[in-house]
Amino acid sequence: MSGSAPFGAKKLSIAFVSQYFFPEQFSNNAITTELIRRGHAVDVVTNVPNYGRDTFFEGWSNSQRREEEWNGARIHRARSVARGKSKLRLLLNYITFPVTGTWTALRKVKRKPDVIFVSLLSPIFQAIPAIVLSRWYRAPLVYWVQDIWPESAIYTLRLHNWFAVKGLTAISAWISRRADLVLVQSEAFPPMITRFGVPPARIRVLPNTAPAMYRPMAPEDAPDAMALMPKADFRVMFAGNIGESQDFDTLLAAAHLLREFEGLHWVIIGSGRDLERVRAKAAELGLVGRFHLLGRHPEETMPGFFAQADAVIVSLRQNPIFDLTVPYKVQCYMACGRPILASIGGEGARVIQDSNSGIAVPPSSPQKLAAAVSQMMDMPAVERQKMGRCARNYYDKHYASIKVYDNLETWLQEAASQRN
Repeated sequence: MSGSAPFGAKKLSIAFVSQYFFPEQFSNNAITTELIRRGHAVDVVTNVPNYGRDTFFEGWSNSQRREEEWNGARIHRARSVARGKSKLRLLLNYITFPVTGTWTALRKVKRKPDVIFVSLLSPIFQAIPAIVLSRWYRAPLVYWVQDIWPESAIYTLRLHNWFAVKGLTAISAWISRRADLVLVQSEAFPPMITRFGVPPARIRVLPNTAPAMYRPMAPEDAPDAMALMPKADFRVMFAGNIGESQDFDTLLAAAHLLREFEGLHWVIIGSGRDLERVRAKAAELGLVGRFHLLGRHPEETMPGFFAQADAVIVSLRQNPIFDLTVPYKVQCYMACGRPILASIGGEGARVIQDSNSGIAVPPSSPQKLAAAVSQMMDMPAVERQKMGRCARNYYDKHYASIKVYDNLETWLQEAASQRN
């Protein structure tokens, strides 16, 4: 059961700005749905959807479905360049939205927002339309920081040019200081925000939560997902974006190390810019019959897929910035009560260890991941079930949606009241 605003609290007009929104599968969708359920009005300024694809999603384009309503939210889509496969296309995708998003926000957001909320994944430039809108309407600005910049860009684009790094750092600092309130997704993030001169008093921790549909299920309650599963003694399942950051080379290397276990199968749900390379690498390693790439499926089907897994896996490449994050899929896995294999470091690994919900090994370590998978396979089923219960208990204590959404609503209300 979700919470609601305190009695007598003002219902807000919220401008929600992010490059990523439905049908792309991000927590942004659940957040706006919940804010509307609580009585607030939400205008979404976003991109034509293309995340995890080379082209736009079917049915959307720069000339189709630019204006629509979804779950009560008014969606205004800015013209975009699809991410494609090259780093040039990705860069064009990054730098287009600040321009087209600003134009769209000023033209399409007709009701004065009480507060502007930015779900700030990469790139940080997507905050620029919100900054302009904030000044235009003199409305308070709240960020929810999911990725650390400029380091995320330096890593993704492999930037080594001193001038480019210096410029991105200055831009990131300037954007960070524009917010009235900065929400961050993990306890490890605040020092990365205060370094830009943002006062600690303007920073709050708002972790990810999973939509209500994420819950423990019996395998037989999801027959459609069950029908897609390979016959196996033990299934390790990954769900999400297939990109460079997710370190599929480590997953493939671990699968190759464990190739003698014929009953072990890896099930991959999702798509992304690295999909075809991963497919080719799996074939090269002789894993075609053991490493199953099932493509993208609607988010509402994920709990049913997770129910078919003996263990679920989260992975990130070795990187100091990734060590600060708790990937969104961790909360989704925990909400479904599944035992977790984690090839991650830092804050994400700490959460797995503290919750007793699985086994965490250092990132980019195929031998250690293979050993963890083998250890999980050797466990009695009752031990894995205990891990799943610990996962759900930890989720209820730290990431329950009622707690996260109540805090978000309270902080948006506070930001709105302080500026008005």
